Amino acid sequence: MAIRFGTVINCADLELMTDFWSQALHLAPSSRAAADDFRVLRGEAGRRLSLQLARTPVTARDQMHLDLFTDDQAAEVERLTGLGARFVRHNSDPDDDYVVMTDPEGNEFCVCVVDSAIAAGT
Repeated sequence: MAIRFGTVINCADLELMTDFWSQALHLAPSSRAAADDFRVLRGEAGRRLSLQLARTPVTARDQMHLDLFTDDQAAEVERLTGLGARFVRHNSDPDDDYVVMTDPEGNEFCVCVVDSAIAAGT
C-alpha cells in the first residue's frame, strides 16, 4: 500500500499566498475551477501544495497540516489510530473525501482518498 503526502497552508489572504507560493516553488494554480476558499498549486513530478482560507485567525499551531493520500482510506485510518492518532471527523464529499485526525500531540492532519490527478502524478 503506497501513501503520499501533501501540505496545506492555512492563510488569511488567499490571493497573496497563491501568488507568493506559486512563484516561490515554481508551481501553477490548478486549471480546475478554484473554490473561493481553496487553491491547489501543482508542479512537475506530482509536486503539490494546497492553500486554504482560514475562517479563524491563523495561529502557529494550525498554520500547516499534512494531507496523506491513499487508495485505502479506511485501512490507513485504522493503522494510524493504532499508532496513536485520534479520529476528529470525516468529510465524505464525493469530490473531496478526507478524514481529519490528530497526531499524539494534537496536530491535525488529513487522510485523503487519492484522486485521479494525484494517481497520474500531476
